[in-house]
Amino acid sequence: MPIALLKFPTDLLREIFKLCDPFELYKLSKCSKRAQKSITLGGKRNWKISFFGGNEMFISTGYSNYYFNKAMIPKNHLLTILGEYTNHIYIELPVGGVVDLFVYLLEIFGIRTVKSLESSFYGLHNVSKVAKVLIDKKIEIEGFWIRNIDDVQDAVHFMPLMNQMIIQKFQCSIEFPPEFHFEFVQYPNQISIMDSFWFNINQLLNSTCTRIHLQQSELSNQDLNVFLHDWKNTGAFPKLRYLEIQSEKIDNQSPILEMIPPITNVNNPRTKISIRNMFDDHIVDGVRVNKDDGTEGWLIVELGEWPILKFLIADPADTVVEEIPEDDEDDEDDEDDW
Repeated sequence: MPIALLKFPTDLLREIFKLCDPFELYKLSKCSKRAQKSITLGGKRNWKISFFGGNEMFISTGYSNYYFNKAMIPKNHLLTILGEYTNHIYIELPVGGVVDLFVYLLEIFGIRTVKSLESSFYGLHNVSKVAKVLIDKKIEIEGFWIRNIDDVQDAVHFMPLMNQMIIQKFQCSIEFPPEFHFEFVQYPNQISIMDSFWFNINQLLNSTCTRIHLQQSELSNQDLNVFLHDWKNTGAFPKLRYLEIQSEKIDNQSPILEMIPPITNVNNPRTKISIRNMFDDHIVDGVRVNKDDGTEGWLIVELGEWPILKFLIADPADTVVEEIPEDDEDDEDDEDDW
């Protein structure tokens, strides 16, 4: 016997909808305008959505991911495949394609966080449209990654949008043309840039990031000396916790904080300074550097084939300083999880 579900009191409907997964709610929302409106009454959910520019996207509800895929043939519309942690539904896309589907899922599920937005093999055309939607709705993006695009000019034209987006972590793995120039106005919380020649000293001095990772940088000893002297001032860079810069312009020809590279603590006992976080940020054999207000930082500069500077700012709440036994292997060359 059919149940007149939508005649239930609103409070009861909310409780029922809390027990439903994204696929069940999506199918119900397609039954009628009234059903769609009833689902939106459930309010904002803690679900997160991810989009990589192609014909699929997924919603994370915690431990499970629900993928919305384009049905390549009509008979597969609403075909559902459930797994332990990964689930798939195949649907006919709306007239506006994947961007309209993305907006639809945001609205009916009350989603306020994008877990991941990425240009991976599909270019930036759809990603740009989605970014504009997120800007308009003021929705936060936990991770945004530009990589694997055929035409780098698409990225050049996209970058101004960055200063309107709310981004926690930005990763960039493409090579921009030599004449490329971009200035952050609104900084992500974390930045990891592979070909970072365009991230100059002014951007570093104006940064509000907690973590910065720059590869193939053009920053020199003089630039890094200016930055670190600025950092020592009380109140400067209050959020910064970890900085890592790889640059061929780091050398032994001029000082950084009155020290000529390489800069390392060669005294025994050896020490490892770690931040207890998901990235395992750490420095081995660093030199202590103090701000004017007493805040403690640890610095190491290594030369060789890939000159690199690492700088970690300690916080008693989460930082551990430990001695390294002489027979322990040095793990400082482990790759950082960015």
